[in-house]
Amino acid sequence: MNEAAFHAQIDRIVAEHRLNQHPYVKLVNQGRASREQLKGYPIQHYEMTVRDSAPLSAMAYLKMYDIDQKVAHGSAKGFAEEALGLYSNSAGHTELLFELWEGGLGLPREQLVNSIASDDSRAFNGCLYRIINLKPEFVGAIGLCEEIEVEAYKMLQEGLERHYGLTPEHTRFLSVHYEADKEHGEGGHRMIDRFVTGSGREEEFLAEARTLARFFWKGFDSMMSV
Repeated sequence: MNEAAFHAQIDRIVAEHRLNQHPYVKLVNQGRASREQLKGYPIQHYEMTVRDSAPLSAMAYLKMYDIDQKVAHGSAKGFAEEALGLYSNSAGHTELLFELWEGGLGLPREQLVNSIASDDSRAFNGCLYRIINLKPEFVGAIGLCEEIEVEAYKMLQEGLERHYGLTPEHTRFLSVHYEADKEHGEGGHRMIDRFVTGSGREEEFLAEARTLARFFWKGFDSMMSV
């Protein structure tokens, strides 16, 4: 596959799965989601990415270290941010989600920790582990998913604050990720060009990226009914 066609397919995956287009995000943004549906976002996202964000970042660093130490340095920075909020001067991203759950929705932390997410959300989490462990050269696909959610963070934050009385103090998970994932999305494209473009594995990568994006979208489908 030539480079232009490959990049066009990547752009198509991102465009088709941008989460600012998702019905759940629109419901929250417009104030039409029920209080029960508001629980869907933290429950499904906790399973998909948040609970394992620090170990996944650490694993990505270890896998990448054997391939490209310069790129691995970026993974180390990702771990520091996910675990500690070091670069955003905030908190670990799991703690930020707890702020949304406890302070914003007024629910006990244990309820989120012990929640059972949907099959699709668990499948997305499994895909992350699969790529990092078996195909670390394809880790740029994860960056595409971060790009896919960027504008959705802003829409969710605006909706929660405007219609449901949450304050910026309780929506930091969304505001921090809105800024961080713009950079992560750009980094994902750089990783793709570094490890996939011209490698002869473009079709294989696209299959993995489509699967990941599809389960991410379906995880948001699960937020509609808790």
